[in-house]
Amino acid sequence: MSVDTIGTVDSAVAYENMMKKAKELVPKLRERSQEVQQTRRISQETIDELEAAGLFHLTIPKEYGGQQLDFRHYVDVIAEIGRGCGSTSWVLTLTNVCNWFTSVLFTEEVHRVLFEPEKKARVCGVLDPRKASVKRVEGGFLIEDALWGFASGSWHADYFFLGIPLVDEKGEIIDPAGVALIPKSEVQIKDDWFTVSMRGTGSNTVTVQNIFVPDERISSLGKGIEGIYKSEHLSDQSLYRSAFIPVSAIIMTGPALGLAKAAMEHFMEKLPNRRITYTPYDKQAEAPVTHLQVAEASMKIDTALLHAYRAAEDIDNWAKSGEYMEIENRARVRMDCALVVRTCQEAIEILMTAGGGSAVSENNPLNLIATDIRASNVHAVMTLTTNLELYGRILCGQGPNVPLV
Repeated sequence: MSVDTIGTVDSAVAYENMMKKAKELVPKLRERSQEVQQTRRISQETIDELEAAGLFHLTIPKEYGGQQLDFRHYVDVIAEIGRGCGSTSWVLTLTNVCNWFTSVLFTEEVHRVLFEPEKKARVCGVLDPRKASVKRVEGGFLIEDALWGFASGSWHADYFFLGIPLVDEKGEIIDPAGVALIPKSEVQIKDDWFTVSMRGTGSNTVTVQNIFVPDERISSLGKGIEGIYKSEHLSDQSLYRSAFIPVSAIIMTGPALGLAKAAMEHFMEKLPNRRITYTPYDKQAEAPVTHLQVAEASMKIDTALLHAYRAAEDIDNWAKSGEYMEIENRARVRMDCALVVRTCQEAIEILMTAGGGSAVSENNPLNLIATDIRASNVHAVMTLTTNLELYGRILCGQGPNVPLV
């Protein structure tokens, strides 16, 4: 069993500090929510505030000045930002996980370039290319033409973590799941994220043409999925022994949890002054139907929290044990996380229904929350039916039928 060199006292202090700063930002994020809708991106002012607070550094190693939060605490911090703005929490969580991907899949040499400077790099990424033509050349790879969709956080990234096939000198694929770390200056961003949900995430299509990527900025995603990491200098620290795909799933629960909590807060804030039209209830708070709706929504949010915490603690505890998480548990974490976002959506829908006709107003926070939660539920890793099937197959002694486990 390995011993984590980062003490729990330091981690607790970092968590409390990050939660305090996240809470302070919530009112500002709520004030800017309509601006995010109109401009389709997070304002530079918000990005600067997140950067100054250290909230983009949650998964960066402490030796480079990062927060190095475990995933149980990470979920709470991201959820807190989600109480203020869904798009902001999504950009924050996807950037942080790509920083973690970079931390485990690349060497100390790369980390020093990205993380040692006072202005630490923000990384965004896409694991699966829509197309990628790659050649093996001396010292690295030439990406002739490639395209990736849904690069959340693209407007605010410094580097892009992009999936490519790895080939030999003959052009034969030797690893279908490689990854290249590419500076923003070499990436073209297509402004094509026109959506009704999570409008501000900048989840644009990105392309590259005829760029050289040196070997030190190439890694294997396939090996990473099995827990074979290049970051040997971090191997005594449990955060960087965490299971790859479970981490990829748990990070998506924070925005959903934050949105669900915000929905409950907004509903309860308006409740004392609301009546139920065409009924004898001049005070909505006195109606039995309201009691049922609020109780069910609250129960669903609590259920989502419990599943998120179980998944996060599974990740943290396996990492602390020094053993890589077994496949059944990895499949269960994916299922847990998908259930979190689905249950949060169900809770929000209950509150929307209880909110009456005014809830559909474009300026009503409940309407924006209900719209934003949809993006979480349609993400490929968060599709509940796929994840239930995967977990059920494993329980029944069958092999996985998806590559990301």
